[in-house]
Amino acid sequence: MLLKSIKLNNIRSYLNEQIDFPEGSVMLSGDIGSGKSTILLASEFALFGIMKGDVSGESLLRHGKKEGSVEVVLEINRQEVVINRALKRSKQGVKQEAGYIIVNGVKKAATATELKAVILDLLGYPRDLLTKSKGLIYRYTVYTPQEEMKKILFEDEEARLNTLRKVFDVDKYKRIRENAKLYIYELKGKIREIEGSTSDLEEKRSLLNEKKSESEGIRLSLSSILPNLKLAKGEVDNARKSVKECEKDTEKLVSLKKEFALCDAELKNRLSQRQRNSIDIDRISKQAEQLKKDVSGKEDISVSISAKIKEKENALNYMQDTILKISKKIAEMSSKKEISKEIKGKVSKLSSCPTCLQEVSHEHKKRIVDEENRKIQDMEETISIHAEQEKKANEEIRKLKKEFDELRKIESAAEAVKVKLNELSLRLRNIEILKKEQEKIKQDIGKINMKKMKLGEEIDSLKGIEEKYRNARKSLDEKQNSLHEIEIEKNTFETDLKGRLALIKQIEAEIGKKEGDRKKLGRIRDIQHWLDNNFTSLMALMEKQVMAKVYHSFNELFQNWFKMLMEDETINARLDDSFTPVIQQNGYDTNIAFLSGGEKTSCALAYRLALNKVINDLISTVNTKDLIILDEPTDGFSSEQLDRVREVVDELGMRQIIIVSHEQKVEGFVDKVIRIQKNEHVSSVV
Repeated sequence: MLLKSIKLNNIRSYLNEQIDFPEGSVMLSGDIGSGKSTILLASEFALFGIMKGDVSGESLLRHGKKEGSVEVVLEINRQEVVINRALKRSKQGVKQEAGYIIVNGVKKAATATELKAVILDLLGYPRDLLTKSKGLIYRYTVYTPQEEMKKILFEDEEARLNTLRKVFDVDKYKRIRENAKLYIYELKGKIREIEGSTSDLEEKRSLLNEKKSESEGIRLSLSSILPNLKLAKGEVDNARKSVKECEKDTEKLVSLKKEFALCDAELKNRLSQRQRNSIDIDRISKQAEQLKKDVSGKEDISVSISAKIKEKENALNYMQDTILKISKKIAEMSSKKEISKEIKGKVSKLSSCPTCLQEVSHEHKKRIVDEENRKIQDMEETISIHAEQEKKANEEIRKLKKEFDELRKIESAAEAVKVKLNELSLRLRNIEILKKEQEKIKQDIGKINMKKMKLGEEIDSLKGIEEKYRNARKSLDEKQNSLHEIEIEKNTFETDLKGRLALIKQIEAEIGKKEGDRKKLGRIRDIQHWLDNNFTSLMALMEKQVMAKVYHSFNELFQNWFKMLMEDETINARLDDSFTPVIQQNGYDTNIAFLSGGEKTSCALAYRLALNKVINDLISTVNTKDLIILDEPTDGFSSEQLDRVREVVDELGMRQIIIVSHEQKVEGFVDKVIRIQKNEHVSSVV
């Protein structure tokens, strides 16, 4: 893997900056606090996301900003990979947002966890790192923060070994041993449990024999009841047959009595109906006689009256039309009279002609006034004549209306006669219907009496059946009670037997389980013994062999790098069995804590470079072997030691080496220098 570029947006002291990295050796140069390490932490965040305890969202997102992002461009196995991760500030804190990855131009959006899974595959790292907070392989092969390697050197022996076990993926042997101990503890508990649960096995066997003996006694008692039960059932069946026969005759008797009662009720109903019909015939006959008297000689009056009413109605319409015409004439004459009066008034006041403007003479005005007076007199005479005619016409109308009203009264009387004739016809028809119904009732009464006689004979033939039925019912109840008592006794024995059989089955199951548990107990003891005496020792041996193999290579590489970095040839270093650096000075062992700052840095860098080589050799699938990032690797170095760093860079022989340092001398032996500066809390590339 090679780092091609990184783009920072609102990340720590960076607002919006892109840094391009060429192949070869590259130095990030700048003052302490200028933002060099931010670039390395941001690149790690782009690869693995937020890592608890190492890379947090709060530490990356610039203060005062709500959103930020990191985008890196990598080359992995000759293909370009672009990774983008985003951060967002909320009330709950700074969290990762969904990002994306582009591989050979194909873009895929993904959550933080999905991105990490894809990137681990691309880097060739084990997938079990997906659930771990720290990317240990990346930390100890590509980028280790300045103080992290010193920390591992100064940790206690067990903590250092646990870290290295995780790095070399041999911590599984320790987990297996620990899990085996837990399992052995569970097996011992199981053994105690089985020993306790099977301690009463002989007691259970004795109890089983006792319950089986009791069950046999109950079976004998039950078999002695069965003949009596069979006999009682037979007697109940016979009694039930007798009851059923009596029930049939009783049902027949009840049915006959019910039918007899219905006939009796029907007879009474028909007799009552006949009496009511006779009363109705007398009443309707009297009403018909009265109606005959009322309409006698008045049958044809309605025809002549209708003609006269029509004649008077036509005469009234004619006179009303005449009055309308006279009224119109009078209105017309009155209108003309008013016009003449208006002309007289205007002419009397006129002094000159409005058309020709000539003076109008008195004689001309008098002539016009006289002419209009004559017209008015003629019109008044005409109005008087028409008024007289109108008066006579109104008198004629009043006379006609009076005659018309009289005819209407006669017509109403004729309509009443017509109604009475209809009523008479209806009553005569009702009388005829009632007479026919009376004849039908007479026939029905005869039939009902005959049926009652026949039913009475059948009822008499069934006398005594009710008493017989009561006796049969009583006998059945007694036999059923006797049968019920026998069945209760039988059920009591059966229930008792069923309970004992269930208990026997339960005891047999318990005995079977206890016998099975005793057989299982031997196997469990064998497993416990094998785990306790063989398996855990084997896991410890396997771990020791793997770590020994790692140790040989690790120790050799560490010694070589340490010699290359140290200027004092009297100081040598090696690793003990716990991978702890052992320092020898003038043939005497000395504690690493007593070394100078530069010597401690040399020891840490040698440890780091050796660890890098061992991991890359051990895990063949890793795709980050072409890149190493050294964060302030020369802290406390003398000038001569700085010269030795050039040899280290050459010796590494990697395609890309990124060194973070503020030492100017380092600039002389790298291919490219990228300068970082900070102005007013904002970092940028110079």
